[in-house]
Amino acid sequence: MTEDKYRKIYYQYYRLVKKVAYSVLHDADLAEDVCQEVFVLFIEKEKILDEEFYRRWFAVNARRKAIDFCRKSYQVHEVTVAGVAEDDDSSEDVTDKIQIVKDKKGSFEDEILNNIVLRELTKRILEDLAKKNPDWYEIVIRMYIRGENAEETARALGISVDNLRTKKHRIKIWLMKRYRDDFEGA
Repeated sequence: MTEDKYRKIYYQYYRLVKKVAYSVLHDADLAEDVCQEVFVLFIEKEKILDEEFYRRWFAVNARRKAIDFCRKSYQVHEVTVAGVAEDDDSSEDVTDKIQIVKDKKGSFEDEILNNIVLRELTKRILEDLAKKNPDWYEIVIRMYIRGENAEETARALGISVDNLRTKKHRIKIWLMKRYRDDFEGA
């Protein structure tokens, strides 16, 4: 296959492949990775494919690659929560609290899919926290996402720093009780 013909096919089916992959993965960067893998596979298989079936072949293989991408990652990795000191008022990043534990040296794809799992879990935790107590949600967002210190957060919420420490402690206890089974079963 000539380079010009390949470029024409690539531009013709690129959006289809990326859209199908995105519908499975819900992540644009991962969909891009799947798209690249599908086109590499296409180069290997193009001699045995009829042009009239290209569209169907790209759609089916994009879906399969995206699903395989998910399956491989879930089998290899676990997601756990690292311990956090109760009296620590520094503005650590949320990613310092949540670690990805790897069985062995994982591939780039596994790490990307692990990040998807981590994002979904973080989203679920934040949604549950907002439902449980909107003040707790605000504390977590301000201190661990935005990086505000204890004084800034307490001032914004109209509470004392000691009250903020108490609330942070209660948040940690609630999170440990609520999500312990999720982490131990992983």
